[in-house]
Amino acid sequence: MDPTHTSSLAALLFEQAVPVMILLDLAAVGFTAWVVRRGGGSARVVTGAVLALCAWLAVLHGIIATRSLIPADISGLAFLGVIFAGVGVFGLGIFATPVGRTLMNLRQEDLMLAQGVRVFFGAGFLLQAAIGLLPETFGIIDGFSHVTAGFLGLIAAVIAARDPNATRMVLCANAFGLIDILVVASSIALILLPEMTPYHPMMYAVFLPAPIWLWLHVVSLAKLAAARRGPEAIQPAA
Repeated sequence: MDPTHTSSLAALLFEQAVPVMILLDLAAVGFTAWVVRRGGGSARVVTGAVLALCAWLAVLHGIIATRSLIPADISGLAFLGVIFAGVGVFGLGIFATPVGRTLMNLRQEDLMLAQGVRVFFGAGFLLQAAIGLLPETFGIIDGFSHVTAGFLGLIAAVIAARDPNATRMVLCANAFGLIDILVVASSIALILLPEMTPYHPMMYAVFLPAPIWLWLHVVSLAKLAAARRGPEAIQPAA
């Protein structure tokens, strides 16, 4: 095949992947907002969080589209630091605002249900691997691991809804989901960054839904730990 044609095709696929990832991000934000409202979160808090996340998505798109702020030749270790810094900013935005209290008041079934949207991201990563936008081996592993994490979250949600004391599946789903996020982030930064660059469409997942999922796992695990200390440790905040 003509190398010029191959390069043009790759560029076209790259461009088409961007709106797909943006739509997936918006779906993740919308689904999470619905779960939080379903779990008793106030409309004011949920609306504020959605607006903040949409604003961050606009900023993220600007950074990726203009290839600005993050140097293209950033080292893998430095980029991993950028990822963890982004996770930290998300955590600050959650727990320094009423959003944190809202999440802590959710039931385990709601926290686990919110992980279910990862199934669609996993399908997207598998598709990107199939068309050559992601390294094949990484894309297949990452795709199936995200599908598994989402599926385990849904199973845990059903079990927790039926029996709030059945915590083993919730713990397993949280453990798998956290490991999935940490392994994928580390692999991208430390191994695949030279091939993918900091402006790959995958970064729409790395810097928006992934931190949300991570902190939902943390909240769920914190509630499990509190439950072990006794019912008084998990009373909803006023």
